Amino acid sequence: MTSIASPVPRTPWRLWRSPYLWLATIHLLGDAFVVLTSGVLVLGAVVVTVLAWPLAFVGIPLTVGANRLVYAVAGWERARARITRGQEVLPLVPPPPTGSRIGDARAAVVDQGLWRQFSYYVLLLPMAMVWIVAILVAWSVPPVLMALPLYYTRFAAAQAQLGPFVIDTMTKASVAAVIGGVFLLVASPVLMRTASALDGWLARSLLGRSETGALAERVTQLVTSRQQVVDSVEAERRRMERDLHDGAQQRLVSLAMTLGRAKNRLGDKDPAVRTLIEEAHSEALQAIAEIRDLTRGLHPPVLSDRGLDAAISAVAARSPVPVRVKVAVDPRPSLTVESIVYFVVTEALTNIAKHAAAAQAWVSIDREADVIRIEIGDDGQGGATFTTGTGLQGLSDRVSGIDGWLRVFSPPGGPTVLSAEVPC
Repeated sequence: MTSIASPVPRTPWRLWRSPYLWLATIHLLGDAFVVLTSGVLVLGAVVVTVLAWPLAFVGIPLTVGANRLVYAVAGWERARARITRGQEVLPLVPPPPTGSRIGDARAAVVDQGLWRQFSYYVLLLPMAMVWIVAILVAWSVPPVLMALPLYYTRFAAAQAQLGPFVIDTMTKASVAAVIGGVFLLVASPVLMRTASALDGWLARSLLGRSETGALAERVTQLVTSRQQVVDSVEAERRRMERDLHDGAQQRLVSLAMTLGRAKNRLGDKDPAVRTLIEEAHSEALQAIAEIRDLTRGLHPPVLSDRGLDAAISAVAARSPVPVRVKVAVDPRPSLTVESIVYFVVTEALTNIAKHAAAAQAWVSIDREADVIRIEIGDDGQGGATFTTGTGLQGLSDRVSGIDGWLRVFSPPGGPTVLSAEVPC
């Protein structure tokens, strides 16, 4: 975040105790040196950026390199502001590579950041001259006035000329000294603080991004990173499903087949052993069924192969409650979105079978532009809420993970309608 333009205290009696008063003065004095060094370097880089890019293979690298040089020099200036003024200026971002040499050169020439930073050094030239005058007025004039009683008589005619005022008596010289002292104690620090604030405003305006833009960029980064996390979780679910289907499930199938052959070969020779084998064979078959249900819940192969329509129709066919299904999601969304929609529907239908005491249910899934709308309803007893332990909060959390929402309408006595929207 960008700090205040100047950390120098506002009250004059605290200014003298602040190290930033002197650091601000040093910074303002350094502006003139910066103009003569960094400013000239930036000017040369901008000239190269504008004039070199039409020179094909030689000029294009020069243009892009000169653009990057301007950003590097501006980075030095931001570092100087951070050290001497405690001001954190958010850096501008150079144009990203376009994949084309000519495109990179064109982007370097029309880059707004380049011209903003160039404008900073152009405006810093007259401001540096103003700061030198302000420093002289703040720190040189008051001591001269304070010492006036000691030397005013050494001028011609034993008098000193201060603009329209003539100092020819000790009283006038003493008044001038008092004015100089008060100016030094009160006005000089305030003058330095004001100059530092203006200088900081110029740096913040032309060398850095606005806080609004930085926050918007951060929000975009967070949305992207969250989407990456969601995608990685769904990819991990699919990997687990493959491992269970191709690994443990296949081993159990092989075990069940082996036990079946052993039972057939044993015949009636040893009834006790045959009973044990039959029990083991039954347990193996049950384990296979449970793993099949587990993998189907994680990420069924039919969802990847044939999409939401086939996968949800298969879930509805297995439901103990009759379910009407309507699915229209053309074009097909990403696997992550499909998995979340499938999870919402399967969990909702499971809740209906367990808690709703419904005679029938329905599922409607439609896609409009980049939004998938889901509606799941039943004619059961109603009363479903996010706090009754039916898993609705988990569904809502899953949907909100990709900027979707989920609502439920379930008055006592029914019917219950669960609505959700998921962005594609």
